[in-house]
Amino acid sequence: MSTVNAFTPKGKTFLVSTSDVQILTQDNVTAISYRVVNVTSGTVYLGFAPADPTGAAVAVGTVSAPTAGNPVNNIIGFLSGSVEVVSLPPNVWLKSDTANAMQITPGVGI
Repeated sequence: MSTVNAFTPKGKTFLVSTSDVQILTQDNVTAISYRVVNVTSGTVYLGFAPADPTGAAVAVGTVSAPTAGNPVNNIIGFLSGSVEVVSLPPNVWLKSDTANAMQITPGVGI
């Protein structure tokens, strides 16, 4: 018996910009993988925060690149034109450091 680990979408694709957005799934539970596409010609940083269990809005905070001696929490960098699948909490909140920079699709798999 084989296991299929291909990425399977579980919701709509969201455009992530410089405002907080929650990435909801079709069933609000199973997505822990997110297909991330950097649609810009430069490196973009994506900040994330777990969903609040009560359903309240969550602020991601300032999204910025790490610098020497100043690491950052909950921020991942994506190179120009990259397409990656990352594991994040279900119904995660996201924000980019660049306007209209990232297309995010929730799902499962790699």
